[in-house]
Amino acid sequence: MRRLSGFHAIEEALRSGTVGTILVSGSGPRIKGILEIAAKKGLKVSKVSKAELDRLAPENRGIVLETGADEEPGTVDLDGFIDDLGPDSSALVLILDHIEDPQNFGALIRSADVFACGLVIAPNRRAAPLSEAAAKASAGAIAHVPLSLVPNLAEALRRLKKAGFWAYAADMGGQPLGSEDLPSRCAIVLGNEGAGVSRLIRDECDGTLSIPMGGHVDSLNVSAAGAIFLYEYRRRHPVKA
Repeated sequence: MRRLSGFHAIEEALRSGTVGTILVSGSGPRIKGILEIAAKKGLKVSKVSKAELDRLAPENRGIVLETGADEEPGTVDLDGFIDDLGPDSSALVLILDHIEDPQNFGALIRSADVFACGLVIAPNRRAAPLSEAAAKASAGAIAHVPLSLVPNLAEALRRLKKAGFWAYAADMGGQPLGSEDLPSRCAIVLGNEGAGVSRLIRDECDGTLSIPMGGHVDSLNVSAAGAIFLYEYRRRHPVKA
């Protein structure tokens, strides 16, 4: 059973068509608004005690969306994504190489939504799960961003490159981000918080890119770095109206 308790996460999940049951013990304007959305969508609403809701979702704010165990937001098939691309269409893909912190995972999903990523790819093992913490950190974006969970990131990269994508790994020793001509079909790879992009994945990429930095710290949090990479791509390839 999957439970969402953040206001943003519940609202965006409902707007995206997620089905389930609303459990409510509290009141207030935000809760009233969520209940109105749920009513329009025809979702079941159950009133429960505060103690019961606290037991089910300790970080709740008076309302929870409970979905089926197999309900995963936005999961798509990689081959289906590739097949749906037009022959000359541009596309931005974000690849997360074993991001472990759910806060980072959620923040990157949020950036992927803001900068109109066509797909986010992550491994289905040894990475941050699609948890309540990740959903909250994404501010609800996790309900909208297409996500492909794959068993082998290197193979996923090879399939993307066969479809015309160029792939770049974020690495402190790479070429400055502004110096590279990012193609319209582009995959950005971000690595684990401690180890960075693995050597196997880096070897599959067409190059490595870094963010020029000054100041006193030697690196950025992976979610902050990811936002910069995605912005730089979208600056060069604006979303067409």
